[in-house]
Amino acid sequence: MPAKGKVSVGWQIVFAIMSPVNLWAFYRIKKLRSYALYVIVPSAVISSIVIAGVFYEMANPERGFDDDGNRYPEPTLPPHMTPIEPQVGKFNTGTYMILNIAASVGLTILSAYLAIKWSRQWNEQFN
Repeated sequence: MPAKGKVSVGWQIVFAIMSPVNLWAFYRIKKLRSYALYVIVPSAVISSIVIAGVFYEMANPERGFDDDGNRYPEPTLPPHMTPIEPQVGKFNTGTYMILNIAASVGLTILSAYLAIKWSRQWNEQFN
């Protein structure tokens, strides 16, 4: 149920940062649709790109070359291990993880900013 009076901007920021509660925080100030458009949709798109990239890297391990055209070094096995070719180090997903972390941090900061901005606008209605 939307708030019937002023909301605490501090609590709105806390709720905006917490994943399941952020929907309720923006619903309280009647901005859930805008929040979904500005934060949830871009988050889903970026996550889809990251997942597709990781799956692509896993499906094509023969692409294991660096920028200079050199093959990534194969991991060396201790002598007591079997000579089965290891799958470790065949694909590089570090770039996708960095993209995912940066996007998550950026969208969390955007959520906090929108909570501050929209909560203040909501509170101005009751002055």
